[in-house]
Amino acid sequence: MGVNGLTGILRRFAPNSIRQVSPSLFAKQTIAVDASCHLNKFVYGDEPHPYKHIYGFYLLSRFFDMNNINPIFVFDGSKRLEAKRLEHEKRERQRSKVKHTLLFEQEQAARLDAWLEITEDMVRRIPNDQASFILTELGDSLSEMDHAVSGHDVSPEVERAIIANKLSHVAQDLREAVIQVQDTEKYTRTARELASREKNLVTEMLINRLRDVKSSLESLSDDNQINRQSLEKRSVRITQALRKECQEFLECLGYICFSCDNHEAEAMCAHLGKAKRTTATISEDLDTLAFGDTPLLRYFFSRTQFVLYIDPVIAREELNLSRDSFLDFCILCGTDFSGTIQGIGPIRALQYIQKYKSIENILGKLDEINPKYTPQKSFDYKLARRVFNSLPPIPENDLVYERPSTNQSEIEDLLRYYEIDTVEADVKVKTAVVRQNITQPNERGTDPFSVNTFDSTLLAIDNNSFGIN
Repeated sequence: MGVNGLTGILRRFAPNSIRQVSPSLFAKQTIAVDASCHLNKFVYGDEPHPYKHIYGFYLLSRFFDMNNINPIFVFDGSKRLEAKRLEHEKRERQRSKVKHTLLFEQEQAARLDAWLEITEDMVRRIPNDQASFILTELGDSLSEMDHAVSGHDVSPEVERAIIANKLSHVAQDLREAVIQVQDTEKYTRTARELASREKNLVTEMLINRLRDVKSSLESLSDDNQINRQSLEKRSVRITQALRKECQEFLECLGYICFSCDNHEAEAMCAHLGKAKRTTATISEDLDTLAFGDTPLLRYFFSRTQFVLYIDPVIAREELNLSRDSFLDFCILCGTDFSGTIQGIGPIRALQYIQKYKSIENILGKLDEINPKYTPQKSFDYKLARRVFNSLPPIPENDLVYERPSTNQSEIEDLLRYYEIDTVEADVKVKTAVVRQNITQPNERGTDPFSVNTFDSTLLAIDNNSFGIN
């Protein structure tokens, strides 16, 4: 989660702390990379590559090379931060919900296949009494059946019985599924919506003998497939073995990698900045700003957005907050390490911190401010403070910060093993370099968010201009 609503607050109340920049501005600098954020993006993204986590890091590493940036990759270690227990439990519940919903959607896909096997003509030839029985299995009462269209040609009795029996079983499965999916702890809202659509379609099909029901069922089947694909991606679990594989791959390519145990990777990134080992941190987690003074770079290597540069020092100055007050403000907004005060959102949190300076002072005046404001049971602001104020150790030996030597033969073997086409990869990366290095509208005179601007710029730039052999 990071810090809930922080970007919006900074855009509105500290606009000078946040701006779009080009990656090329950081040429010849060393930047810390919260590798876990990118690992999530690569694993859960749409890239069809069989080793998309490795392929993603290869593309990212080439992006750094082409921008002449020296990265230090920081991975989460095997020992996670105990203070993040509530967030880990929340994520575990989400994973469980994804698992149950995926199974539910797979069962729905089988039902939809069964409905689609029954032709519209077959449905129209089912007698009203049998259709009524099927709808009873579905859990509906059919007073509307009295008004249903009759007089259709009737198929042979055996065929009707087979069709009706099959539909009856599928309808019974659907009725049980609709009841089952109401468990909000186990199933997603999308699953409930798709199940409801299925029931409504089948009911209409049997009552009114709809002629266009097949196209509607096919549309529902397509939506079911899209949801299943999304759930299948989300069901993948990022393990320590996966992190280690990525780290070893990057080290073989000659990049510096650290692993952070008993804390957050972005906290180690903050410590690297504090020690002047790096000049910025690349991450999508806004709580990076609460760990220290190092600028944050968001959307780095994004296909659709420009790099966003956020300076926590300027943010605190414009918000008129000390570092301690800014930290309390972030905690009130909501972080991974503590609950919040119910009723106080980001804007009110800013107003109260600016007025009362600390969470203790706000709690002391809470009845006076608004008696309806109630701290959640998980509101442990002191624990959150300790987390943000205690940075994990970093290596002190200067030699550790020198790029490791590489073996070209080993690199080539590794690239073959992971099926990486380096020529194709470089074409993709060069396109990304161009896209993210387009300057802002007030500098170039055109809208950099315009697709036409992207396309015309890409056409105008020769790949050889990057100086990549």
